[in-house]
Amino acid sequence: MPFYIGKRTGRRAWEGERHPLWGRYVQTHLQGKYSVVILVDDLTSIQAEEAESEWIAQESETLVNWVNLGRKTDFKALDRYHSLRNANRQLVASAREMEKSHPEEAIRLYYQALANIEPYANIQAEGGLLGQLIDEERAEFGITGDLSVLDRLTLCLLRASRGSEASTVRAQHFSKYHADEPLVRAGPIKKRVAKAARKGG
Repeated sequence: MPFYIGKRTGRRAWEGERHPLWGRYVQTHLQGKYSVVILVDDLTSIQAEEAESEWIAQESETLVNWVNLGRKTDFKALDRYHSLRNANRQLVASAREMEKSHPEEAIRLYYQALANIEPYANIQAEGGLLGQLIDEERAEFGITGDLSVLDRLTLCLLRASRGSEASTVRAQHFSKYHADEPLVRAGPIKKRVAKAARKGG
């Protein structure tokens, strides 16, 4: 049963550099073992794209391809995700404008933005095999939140000499959004709050 279809040149079909859910499927569902089958060879680029599209359409139910017209995406859920996230980003933008002139109001708005993350962070709009793999990944690593909110809130709290509060907020965020903690953007936030804690600020 095919799980990925693509057009390749040279040895690329045998290389394992694909998107993370492809890797998850190979490791957890296939125990790292799979075969490469060349369906058609010696095609022009246009012919290869046509063949790829035909095979993806035919086998869409079992594929981990992101580019797949047969993907079972809940577009209403996807729209809800973007609507909620965009509204929250506007709130963050408003808070940022107030950081210097009204710092306490900015902090209040950032706390509201932090609370607003959960409804859209929990939306998972993919069905089928891709949705299953996303659910597995979330069960193992947790979900992502929005580090930009945590970043600005902790900055404002530290400026207001509320270091212990910033430390609590940071701990609560990473407890709820486990997948944020290993991200590169999380590093400066953790260091900044830890540094203030060491200074007792």
